[in-house]
Amino acid sequence: MHNEEYSWLAPHQSRLSTQIKQQKLPHALLITGAKGAGKSRLANWLSQTIQCQQIYQDQTGVLLPCGVCKHCQLQKSQTFPDIVVIEEADSTISVDNIRAVTRFFETKSQIAQRKVVLINTVENMTVSAANALLKTLEEPNEGNLLILTTEHLEHLLPTIISRCQRVELRPQLEEQFTQGTLSEPYANTSYLPELKDSEVQQAYRTFLDAFIQCLTNPAGIISFEQQLNSSERTLIWLERIVTHLMRAKSGWQTPQELAEEYNLAANKLDNDSLLAIFQLILAANKQVKEYSQVNSAMLKQQLIVDLAEIIAGIES
Repeated sequence: MHNEEYSWLAPHQSRLSTQIKQQKLPHALLITGAKGAGKSRLANWLSQTIQCQQIYQDQTGVLLPCGVCKHCQLQKSQTFPDIVVIEEADSTISVDNIRAVTRFFETKSQIAQRKVVLINTVENMTVSAANALLKTLEEPNEGNLLILTTEHLEHLLPTIISRCQRVELRPQLEEQFTQGTLSEPYANTSYLPELKDSEVQQAYRTFLDAFIQCLTNPAGIISFEQQLNSSERTLIWLERIVTHLMRAKSGWQTPQELAEEYNLAANKLDNDSLLAIFQLILAANKQVKEYSQVNSAMLKQQLIVDLAEIIAGIES
């Protein structure tokens, strides 16, 4: 786990190791970062380490599991009775999932000193599930650990975020990748769902250009509709883009490489129109989050209709 491939995890491992030694781990940990940032690796390292019977310390002070004790062997075979993992990457996390977590925490551990629950892609919770999780966080069980991971912090309730210790993962870019993209608008990987994928960079670039074009020229709505349907991640991209537009409109600092594009679009829109667009996008993303059977194509088509109406109002 502790290797050069994920070297940016080392500082987080070091801080968490110190908390383990001092017996000051929080009851809930929220690990955030883009896809490929190592969220699951860090979560698994922590879970394996605190449940290991023969934990040891490397030369940097980071604690590591032995890998050979009974607890480590049970974890490898995914039969450790005091660890539960919930991962619903392609569907919603239901309120029943979260209630099961609550019941699990309420019972006594079988072989370990503490229980651990790992919920990956926690942004996929339904509203009811999020409310149930909040109640669990408000009434933590002493000694147990809840680990949450998410790519989309903006989709979580602020009250959930505030009750967790946050760990934000920001991977260092490989030298070749950095040299190849540092002068490009998308060198900041917070824009990207994948960290080193040139095709994703180009897709995002094309998508952004199409959206800015449709805001400044109503005829561009057709091209933007094609781009909106080009990827399952475009609604997330759109939310981030409009967030930056709102910041530009309010005089906030925007990404330096994209300042001209954002300022051009922001100056074209009045505050009411920009807010209306933002609310449309939030509503669309909310439907995607809450309803696993939502018709994405119809949702995006309605978004285009509503967006075109707002843009037409700006032009008139």
